[in-house]
Amino acid sequence: MISEFTDAVDDGTVDQIHNHRQNRHTHLLVLREVTAPARFTTDGETVNTTTIRTGDPERETAEIRAVELFNRKQPGAERRIAKSVQRDLLAHEGEVCTEDYMHPNEMRQNSPESVLFGSAAGNQGVSQRSRVYYNTAYSLRDASRIVRQNTQTAAGDESRMDSSEGQGTWTPDFVQPGALLPSVVTLDSAVPQEVLFVLAVLSRTTRYGANETRGGNVRNHVLGAYAGRGDGPANLEVARQTVSELADERGESVAEVVDARTFDTGTVQTATRAGYEELLDRRGLSFASVDDDVLESTVSALQDDDTLQEVMEEQFDAVQAYVEREA
Repeated sequence: MISEFTDAVDDGTVDQIHNHRQNRHTHLLVLREVTAPARFTTDGETVNTTTIRTGDPERETAEIRAVELFNRKQPGAERRIAKSVQRDLLAHEGEVCTEDYMHPNEMRQNSPESVLFGSAAGNQGVSQRSRVYYNTAYSLRDASRIVRQNTQTAAGDESRMDSSEGQGTWTPDFVQPGALLPSVVTLDSAVPQEVLFVLAVLSRTTRYGANETRGGNVRNHVLGAYAGRGDGPANLEVARQTVSELADERGESVAEVVDARTFDTGTVQTATRAGYEELLDRRGLSFASVDDDVLESTVSALQDDDTLQEVMEEQFDAVQAYVEREA
């Protein structure tokens, strides 16, 4: 199945890694599902939200206060998993893999993870641009339905530890289980093994946010893989169109959908795929897509460490060839 997957994304991948864009993109459509109370915050207490209009702009829209999962909080968590997998499965390749960590001064620019995700600074004194693109994801339902304040009594930082009696409690916002956020992860000019690597990382990453604010879990449902030239719809567009698809499916208005108490995840997965493909049709974008069975089998196969190790060894060889060409 893995060979069928790489054949299907051929239009969006390249044969060799180069230090310039080659106008080949692979778009991974993901639905992020909160599975335990999570803190998507910047200040540690207040959930990140923004006011948007959602629904199909050509038909019906409604204003909501959407929860935001910032773009910078998505790759951070996934990179930690990627580097951890790299240290485990490519340990035999030496220090370039085993000594590669997220700390800016401990990044190895020549590791497979850094060559793909980028490294702005490191012990080699050079930088490598990222070829994995993210943008902020938005909740489908209004924040009033999916955010709750929980009173905490344990000290959360130095100022709370020094607070006087009666001032040691705080009430951070938690995004509740069942919140759903469509997200597109785009790989630019990646070799097929790099796409497989990101697929494996997406399915293995369960927590998002900074170390001190990872209070919950998120499951990443990979819904589609689309390959071709050029960029596709952004997360906000996909979220809007998904809400419109759900309104049609439920026979409700957009305002009723965003105020729903719960969603069936399977129904939302179908709506997200339909919404994304509707946006592609409207823009006249012709992307090759991976068959659902092939995608599901590939994601499942990559859960096996032996299978993923074979993929990453080929990825390592491609990275070493790139380093030698650019040296």
